[in-house]
Amino acid sequence: MSDRDIHSKGWDESTRSKSGKSEVAEENVKLKALLKRLHIEPTGLAHRMREYSAQDGGPIVSLKHSNILRYISGETGRPKQRTCDVMVSVLSIAAGEPLTAADIGYPDEPAHDLDVDVEMPKARVDLISLPFETVDREFVDHLKTLLDAHARMDALSGPRYVVGTLQGELQLIEDLCGKARGAMRPALLEVGTRFCEFAGWLYQDSGDLRRALYWTNRAMDYAEELYDPHLRSYVLQRRSNIATESGYAAQGLGLANAALRCWDEIPPELRAVALRQQANAYAMTEEADDCRRALDQAMEQVLSIDPSGPSSLALYCTPSYIEMEAANSWVRLGHPERAIETYEVALGDWPASQRRDQGLCTARLASAYVGVGEFESGARAGTDAAKVIRSAPSARALGVLRDLAQRVRPVRNDAIREFSLSVADLVR
Repeated sequence: MSDRDIHSKGWDESTRSKSGKSEVAEENVKLKALLKRLHIEPTGLAHRMREYSAQDGGPIVSLKHSNILRYISGETGRPKQRTCDVMVSVLSIAAGEPLTAADIGYPDEPAHDLDVDVEMPKARVDLISLPFETVDREFVDHLKTLLDAHARMDALSGPRYVVGTLQGELQLIEDLCGKARGAMRPALLEVGTRFCEFAGWLYQDSGDLRRALYWTNRAMDYAEELYDPHLRSYVLQRRSNIATESGYAAQGLGLANAALRCWDEIPPELRAVALRQQANAYAMTEEADDCRRALDQAMEQVLSIDPSGPSSLALYCTPSYIEMEAANSWVRLGHPERAIETYEVALGDWPASQRRDQGLCTARLASAYVGVGEFESGARAGTDAAKVIRSAPSARALGVLRDLAQRVRPVRNDAIREFSLSVADLVR
């Protein structure tokens, strides 16, 4: 969607009244103040909005800095709903907290606005509710078992089939954490942290970074009260991951550094995922040496994991996973040839239980092949990726396929045709 598409068709409400007479534009002081507080220039906001909209599955919002300036000055009135939603999401991520359209100067939101869904779920007002006194250690262990089952299903089939199931359990846990007192409160806060963090992940993998941030911040609230070094470190690196995926390298690096602050108190797998986040941030800022060091350290840590140790928050963190993340960094740093080799090494020993990430890794391999002009290899890898992603879809993997389909469209050969047919219904 072009700048002309977004701002044509009668969206200059503030400069013309219903009678057709021109009106004096009123400055959007809230948007102006927020951008100043967050140190975001109009050009930077336009760039972030395009990046975000390219990832969330909706139409791409393509603005220029002049469009942002017109929003600030009031020359252009309330944006189209798609533009407004993307702007709110991008600024929410930058602020580190969920914002509403009213917070950026657009209070007259339509009744169907999705912000309603981002509110904290309210406990049901039932005649009979679960008394806190009935909650014991066995009940909490059952909740943990449920969460482990959800995590395994997500790894095999993607977030689509899990996120709906989780809603009732989140509501129950929020209610119980609000009531919990005494010796059972820490146990409930622990399971509350894990459920909220997992909800954040599911929304992130579904392409909804705004809700991902909301639930991850909620997990951080519980983790801070507990002050458990494992949970705090893990949730901090998850916030870092949301930041880098949203294009905020500096914020992502700072959160990754914070996740590693208690190095001696956390196990190797938690160090590895936080180091992976350091590498992501360094790759985004083209600091190749620091990126390489962080990746080497991450691999050292993941190879030192004790497989007989206790259940981990990061069971997905395998050598293959770190290889995939390293390859993604090499692509960012402009070394797609090295990325291809690294992706292939990762896929050669991919755990069968991590099918969703296998689809993502295969799609990224296909993209790297196309990046070096090996279109047939890229198309074959893309076709393989489509088969896996169809059974375990995620917004990240579908985004890579969607981009790949656009890049190979001018090329004509049998492999490309087969790939295009295999993804036709996935990338619409």
